[in-house]
Amino acid sequence: MVVLTLLLSHLGINITAILSTLGIGGLAFAMAAKDSLSNFFGGLNIMIDRIFKMGDWIKIGDVEGTVVEIGLRSTTVRTFDNALVTMPNSLVSTASVLNWNRRSVGRRIKMHIGVTYESNMDDIRQALEDIKQMLAEHPGIASPKEKHLSKQARNKFLSQEDVHGIKATQLVYLERYNDFSIDILIYCFSKTVNWEKWLEVKQDVLFKIADILEKNNLSFAYPTNVQINRDEESSTLGRHDLLAE
Repeated sequence: MVVLTLLLSHLGINITAILSTLGIGGLAFAMAAKDSLSNFFGGLNIMIDRIFKMGDWIKIGDVEGTVVEIGLRSTTVRTFDNALVTMPNSLVSTASVLNWNRRSVGRRIKMHIGVTYESNMDDIRQALEDIKQMLAEHPGIASPKEKHLSKQARNKFLSQEDVHGIKATQLVYLERYNDFSIDILIYCFSKTVNWEKWLEVKQDVLFKIADILEKNNLSFAYPTNVQINRDEESSTLGRHDLLAE
């Protein structure tokens, strides 16, 4: 190496400039290698930890869609408006990932139904019981009474329902007195996790709730305004006073 340096100097070649160039190039190479290694190990983390797999419906930040490829350097997602988004694995592996496919039973249906203040409380009580019965008997609604896991799969220290993505809660309650309505909370889960089938189940539940309210003489509430004309009211009172005299 020393002989090569002396030879290059003897030939009039600027050794300092060459070494400086090699130093900058080496630094650039190291930076590029660092990013590549980060993406590579990020991809390994995704596959080893099974964060998601191809075909899963995921959401990372503002990106939501179906995973179409998990490469060594990047992950590709097809969004629901049909765009293709490529994300570095180094970012994906350290981000919070919502994976909607990691569910076995239960896609949530949550709604508030408002009835008018003219409603009879006994009718509301009966409607609550009817809605509870409807959900318990509905073939598309997950029931907490059904056994979705075997006894061998249960663990007293850990909810296996949470591990396997199983939700079957059913709640129907009179929840609050709102500005324009008396609100009923309805909270349950469909058996299916498929979006389109979930929409079908939810639609059927909504129709059945409307039938139950009608059967119990209840009406849906909506915002209303009551206007009082003070001038007209005063004029009317004045006429009554004159007639009284």
